[in-house]
Amino acid sequence: MGQAIQAQCKKLTDIQVSDFQAKEFDSNGISALIDFSSPEGFNIALKFCKENKIPFISGTTGLSDKNLKGLSAAKKIIPILIASNMSLGVANLKSAIEKYLISIKRPVKCKIVEIHHTKKKDSPSGTAVEIVKFLENYHANKIDGLIDVESHRIGNIFGIHRVEFKSEEGITNFQHIASSRDVFAKGALKAARSINSMEIGEYSFADFLDKKL
Repeated sequence: MGQAIQAQCKKLTDIQVSDFQAKEFDSNGISALIDFSSPEGFNIALKFCKENKIPFISGTTGLSDKNLKGLSAAKKIIPILIASNMSLGVANLKSAIEKYLISIKRPVKCKIVEIHHTKKKDSPSGTAVEIVKFLENYHANKIDGLIDVESHRIGNIFGIHRVEFKSEEGITNFQHIASSRDVFAKGALKAARSINSMEIGEYSFADFLDKKL
């Protein structure tokens, strides 16, 4: 993801990118720190942001209780965006799912199928976990039983997420396919443009979309 973000920055004239761990790094004038690393890297980046009062954006998945504890303290000091998926397409996917669930009268069975490249470490994906939480927190009354999650690791696939709803009438599918890492990099950079205008606290990607990034 770091390479994808740097590639996108090269196409823009109003954004510059630097490595915060480089010896010559100057934290003055930094708009935000973007983290797509690992749970260990997440802690290092978050600590740096907290100490230097820099807004923090992270798409790192597989966070532990230790990560979340550090996050709880940091969000009282700086604005923070935590999102397992910063794709506008996945945001639209969730919006379409919400409209569907609001329209139905009887609960339906739900299964999520997610497919990623073989080097992806966390399973299920952070996006799949996020969709499960979205369904359980806001539409539990429309889901019949537990949500089944299938994870597959195949080739170089950037990310496929399919949400299936099964009822007596048939099966309704919602799906998003990421064609490259660029969709996530673009979403993170859009958030970086506006996070300085947000108050101290923790935000989701949907919060930024509401502000029409």
